[in-house]
Amino acid sequence: MAEDRQTITAAFDWRAPNYAKSEWHRAYAAQLVEAAPVRAGHRVLDAATGTGFAAIALARRVDSSGRVIGVDLSAGMLAQARAAIRAAGLGHVVLVQGDAAEHPPFAASTFDAVMCSAGLLYMPFASALREWRRLLVSGGFVGFSTMRGGFPMPGRLFRDCAAEYGLRLPDPSAPLGSEAAATAALSAAGFTDITIVPGSVTLSPSDLAMAWESNLRSAAHSPVRELSAADQTRMRGRYLTALDAARLADPSLVARAEVLYAFGRRGRTAAPSADERDVSADA
Repeated sequence: MAEDRQTITAAFDWRAPNYAKSEWHRAYAAQLVEAAPVRAGHRVLDAATGTGFAAIALARRVDSSGRVIGVDLSAGMLAQARAAIRAAGLGHVVLVQGDAAEHPPFAASTFDAVMCSAGLLYMPFASALREWRRLLVSGGFVGFSTMRGGFPMPGRLFRDCAAEYGLRLPDPSAPLGSEAAATAALSAAGFTDITIVPGSVTLSPSDLAMAWESNLRSAAHSPVRELSAADQTRMRGRYLTALDAARLADPSLVARAEVLYAFGRRGRTAAPSADERDVSADA
């Protein structure tokens, strides 16, 4: 897992400047927060906070009476998040570099909500969900977003092109990318009152202009980076030709990505003590 973590961290360090400009990721995070039952005063863990899109939206929902802790492996992503949070004047957001999926540095029953926008596909999601349930207060909830299997189309085209070079890349959205799969994952982790909200996001022209680099640097597509420079160049040409042809045939189909917003609650038990609810001092 350490090697995988290093690969993911390096990929997102590289992607951070462009990721911070991604309008579809911003909309993806905003829609997740809008669908969530977050309210003023809540303490929220934003797992895989990235450039802070969800953390900023959450901070505005919980108001200054609440608190948002954003955790991410990537120093590059956190640097972008810090700048955005500072510009937004949100003093009740704290960022921590670390692994939000495995042994995050917080006590049990610390948070009213754990949210994860666009990040769960990069984690061992079964153990991550169990860990997040432990961090929730009685009656607290988890929420995450996932692409529906097969989306977004530019990613599917990238994997189709990779197959021409003998690389069979799995769809990273497939394990959680249906109502049944997302429900099963939450149920297996012990969550109840499960709700799956379907939605969609639209990739802007600037998002599509970055599609080759974004897919090439994706942790899910690392085998492509092991191709020779010549093969990468040929694959890039093949990919851009296929993407342009798809956009000409049906621009809305290429740009539209179907997504799911999934929520579940930790069942109510005895109320946690004040000590159990304290966020780690380092946070």
